[in-house]
Amino acid sequence: MLDSILRTTSRWPLARLHGGVRLVEPLMRSTYRRKVVEDNLRRAFPDDDTARLVREFYSGFCQASVEVVRSLGMDATELGERVTFEGTEVLDEGNALLLMAHHGNLIWAVTALASQVEAPVAIVYKPPHTPAVREHLLAVAARFGVTLVPVKDMRRELLKRRRERPVWTLVADQRPGGRDRHTVEFCGRETAFFAGPERLAKALRWPVYYLSCQRVRPGRYHCRIEKIADPPHDRRSIVEGYVANLQADIDRAPADWLWSHKRWRD
Repeated sequence: MLDSILRTTSRWPLARLHGGVRLVEPLMRSTYRRKVVEDNLRRAFPDDDTARLVREFYSGFCQASVEVVRSLGMDATELGERVTFEGTEVLDEGNALLLMAHHGNLIWAVTALASQVEAPVAIVYKPPHTPAVREHLLAVAARFGVTLVPVKDMRRELLKRRRERPVWTLVADQRPGGRDRHTVEFCGRETAFFAGPERLAKALRWPVYYLSCQRVRPGRYHCRIEKIADPPHDRRSIVEGYVANLQADIDRAPADWLWSHKRWRD
């Protein structure tokens, strides 16, 4: 049933989806990880109005959610009008590692990127548990020419696609498990980040870039590609460069990061 709902609503105009989701925002604010969001924002921005940031977070989160639903009913022309870029020419030759974050609209950013660069674009992802959502994301990726690679298949796909000179995209702002981590100051506290992207860049001897996605207004985003590091890579330089770029994005638009994620352990 959920897959039918997603297919049907993907054909609705975005203005209608944005208008409808505003009715859902109060329910989301009261039921979806409210305490996690409040605690994260209060600690990250102790001098700001937490209540305002919470409202802005849920508003942006709801907008981005229906925008992802709408993706399946959009064509490349409309998406290109809604997501603009600067600096993409550095990725045209491929063989590059591109780091992203849950800021702005991650799905729109990476799918729109595919039409902006000459190299093929692949993104490593953790498949959602809900089958309908997983199938929706796969359909969106296929529509815009992006390859989705499950985390468990990354090594195999790297070897398989090495002659394609791809741009490999990793979302690196979630909490790492185990000992695969570097600790960096982020949002005012010591925070663990994945060490994997750094090891991968060193092994491949590829340059590393950051994709910044900023919301301009509802349904409109501007993205920038910025270099983090060139090979040979110094220890921790990639993680620290990534965190510095992410922190700058969050400082510019505090409510647009995924504050509902349980990023820190108390």
